[in-house]
Amino acid sequence: MRYDIETGKILITLGELVLIARRGISATLPVDEDEPNISRPSLMIRRAALGDKEPIPVRFGFDALGYSFELIGEADMIEGEEVTVLFSTDTNASSPKSEEIRQARGMGFILSYMYASIEGYDNISLNIIYFNENSGEYDTRVEKTDISTLKKFFDKCVGEVVKFARPEIDRVTERLPSLRSLKFPHKRVREGQDEFVRAAYRALSRGTSLYASSPTGTGKTVSAIYPALKLVGEGKEDKVFYLTPKTTTALSAKDCVESFAKGGAKIRGIVLTSKERSCKQRLICKRNIRFCPLSNMNKLAEATLALYDLGITVVTIYDIHGIATEYSVCPYELELSYAELCDIVICDINYLFDPRAYIRRFFNTGGRFALLIDEAHNLVERSREMYSAELLTSDITLPLAEPYTEASPMLLEALPDIRSRFISALYPYLKDEVREDKNGDPVAAVHFSYIPNELYSLFLELVTIYEGALKASYKLRDELSDLRCERYRELYYSAKALLDRASAFGGGYRLFLFLSGEDIRIKLFCVDSGDVIRDIIAKGRGAVFFSATLSPIDYYRAVLGGDNTSEVLETRSPFVPEALSVSIIDKISTRYSERERTLPMVSRTIAATISARRGNYMVFLPSFEYLEALSRDFSAKYPSLRVLSQKRNMTDKEKADFLAAFEEDSPSYLIGFCVMGGIYSEGVDLVGKSLIGAIVVGIGMPQLSYERECLAEYYDDKFDAGKLYAYIYPGMNRVLQAAGRVIRSENDRGVIVLIDDRFADPIYKKTVPDLWRGMEYVPDAKSLNERIKKFWADIDSEI
Repeated sequence: MRYDIETGKILITLGELVLIARRGISATLPVDEDEPNISRPSLMIRRAALGDKEPIPVRFGFDALGYSFELIGEADMIEGEEVTVLFSTDTNASSPKSEEIRQARGMGFILSYMYASIEGYDNISLNIIYFNENSGEYDTRVEKTDISTLKKFFDKCVGEVVKFARPEIDRVTERLPSLRSLKFPHKRVREGQDEFVRAAYRALSRGTSLYASSPTGTGKTVSAIYPALKLVGEGKEDKVFYLTPKTTTALSAKDCVESFAKGGAKIRGIVLTSKERSCKQRLICKRNIRFCPLSNMNKLAEATLALYDLGITVVTIYDIHGIATEYSVCPYELELSYAELCDIVICDINYLFDPRAYIRRFFNTGGRFALLIDEAHNLVERSREMYSAELLTSDITLPLAEPYTEASPMLLEALPDIRSRFISALYPYLKDEVREDKNGDPVAAVHFSYIPNELYSLFLELVTIYEGALKASYKLRDELSDLRCERYRELYYSAKALLDRASAFGGGYRLFLFLSGEDIRIKLFCVDSGDVIRDIIAKGRGAVFFSATLSPIDYYRAVLGGDNTSEVLETRSPFVPEALSVSIIDKISTRYSERERTLPMVSRTIAATISARRGNYMVFLPSFEYLEALSRDFSAKYPSLRVLSQKRNMTDKEKADFLAAFEEDSPSYLIGFCVMGGIYSEGVDLVGKSLIGAIVVGIGMPQLSYERECLAEYYDDKFDAGKLYAYIYPGMNRVLQAAGRVIRSENDRGVIVLIDDRFADPIYKKTVPDLWRGMEYVPDAKSLNERIKKFWADIDSEI
C-alpha cells in the first residue's frame, strides 16, 4: 500500500488488500500458519495451465471514509463472464493448504468484483487453478457467484484496509520528509565512519552488496543505519531491516534509531522478538488455538493502530505485551502487523535467512528493502546449518513408541516399511567402506555430490506419510488429540526440510551417509551457502554485511554470496596502538595431543600475564574439555586467586551473574575461563577496568571431522584454498572475536596474549587487525611478564 502524494490516492495491489483484510476478519486464522506465497505465477506455470495467453491488468478506483484508493490487479485470463486466477502451492495441487485457499479465493473474489463492476456483469464464474511448480500438477476449482455476494465481500475487506490509510499518509507526508533531511546524530565523525557511510549509501542506492570490516569503536551501527534511512526518505527504499544474531547489537541499533528521533526525525521502528520469547501462553496455540486467551484476530487491526497511536519511536516486546493483553491478540502477530507500518525493523538474522523462520509477508516475494547484516561473520556457519538437514533411520520409527500412535494405523503400517526401504536403498553405497570400531560394531562413511533418485523418492514418501497422518489427526477428538497434532506437525516439517534440501541440491551441497551399527545417518550438507545467500538478499534492494572481524575480507565476500563486482571496505581502528599490548607465545603447543603435557606451561603463562597488574582477565579456550582441565590446573597452582569458569548449558541467571562479577569494583584478581566462539567471546562490552586482559589459548580451529574435510576438499577445488577456508580463517575469527573483548572504547587499555606455536605461521599474521601492528613474539613467561609490566608502566606515566 503506497500513498501517491501527487494524485492524493492510495495505491494498493490485489494481493496486499486481501492479506491485510484477512488478518482482520479471519477469527479462525491460526497464529502459527505460514503466510501464503502470492508471487506472480512463473512463465512455466502460465504456459502449462493457460498456453501463451498474457495476463490482463485490471485497475479499479474507489473511495472509503474520505480516502481515495486505486486497486491494482491482474487476471490470468478473462473470457466473457469467466475470471481465471492461477495460484502457486508448495503442496498437493488437489489439496492446497487452508491458508492458500483463503488467499486464492479472496483474490479471486476481489478480482471478479473489479471486473464485474467495470463490465456491468451480474454473475461471474471464478476459476482458481492451484499449481505445484515442482511436480507440474495443477487442479482447477470452479465457483459461481453474483455481484451482490462479491460486493459484500469487497466492502468487508475495504473496511479493514481503510484503517491503515492514516499511517500510510503520515509516512509519506511527515516521516519521509524528515528522513530526507536526516542529520548525523553525533557532532564528531570517527575515523573510518565517513568512508563507511559513503560506501553503504553507494551500495544500497545501486542495489548491490557491500562487505565491510570495521573494527570496534568505528561506530558501525550508525554508519549502516544512517545512509539506509536517508534512502528511505529519498524514496529509494521502502524499509530497513537491521539483522543481527546478538541481542546486545539489536539494543545498540535501537539506541541508534532513537538518537535520530531525538534530533527531530520522525521514525517508526520495532525490535522483533521470537514467537517463543514473545508468548506468555507457552505456545499453547500449537496444540489448539482455542485454548489461547490471546487469539482474537478480529481485533488485530485495532491493536496495531492503538500501538501506532502511542507514538513510540522503537517498539519493543514490553510495549507489545500491554496492547496485546488489552485487545486479546497474539503478541507475535501484533509484532508482525506493526512491522508493516515501520521504517526500520530490527530482528534476528533468522528472520531473513532461515528457510523455516523467515518472515513470509516480507520475504516471500521481496521488496525495496535495505538489508543491514551485523556480526556477518556468524552467518557463514549458521547458514550452513540452516540449509542442511539430516535424518537417522532409527528415528523414523520412534513415533511408534509414543502413546497416541495407535490412533494412526497409517503410521503403524507405513513407518517400519519405509525405514527398511531407506536402509536397503542406502546400504549398498556404504558396504565397501565398512570397518569395525573399537567395540566391534560396523561403521562407515561416504559422501556424494548427487542424490540417488530412490532417496529423493523416499523423502517425498515420508513427507506424504506424515502429512496424511497430520490431516487424519485433525479429525480425531480425544484427550491426546492436541499432543498428537503437535507431534505430527513436527515430524511433517522435519521431513519436509529434507525434501526441500533435496529439491535445492546442487553444486554447493554434498550428501553424507554414515553407518553406525544398524543405523544410517543421512545428511544433506550445504558446504557452500553463498549461492543461497545471494538469492535471498536479492529479495531486498541492496545489502551491507559488516563486522569488526570480517577478515580476510575476500574470504567473507566469497562465502557470503558476493563476487568480484561486490564492494569491499576495510576501515582502520580509531584507537591508538599504544592502548594495547599484544604478545605471542609461540613456544607452547596446544594441539590436542600436547595439551596435557603443556598444561603447566599454559598456567604459568596466564600467571605471568596477570601478575603484572591486578584486575579482571578472561582466558579463552577452544573447548569445554580443555577449559575444565586448564582451570583445574590453574586453580590448584594458584588457590588464592578468584576463578570463574563458563559452564555448559548455563541458565540465564548464571550467565548474568558471570558477567556481573566483572563489573564489580574490586582491587583484586578475577580470572574467567571461557570458550572461544561462546557467549562471552562475542557481543560482550566490558569497558574500562571491567576487563584489562585476554589470554587466548589455541588457534580456535574447528575440530577435524568428515564434514570439515569435505569443506576443505570443496574449497580446494573452487579456490585452491581448502585448509584456509575450512579451518584457518574460521579459527582465527574466533581468536579475533575473543581478543576483541579487551579494547571496547577509546579510553580502554589492556593486554592480549596468544598462546600456540602455530601463531608463528605467516598465514595467521595476515589475518590480524591493524590495531595489533605492535605485537611481539615472546619466548617465555618471564619475558612476557617483563614486557607487560613495562606496558603498564608506560600507561601509568601517561596519566
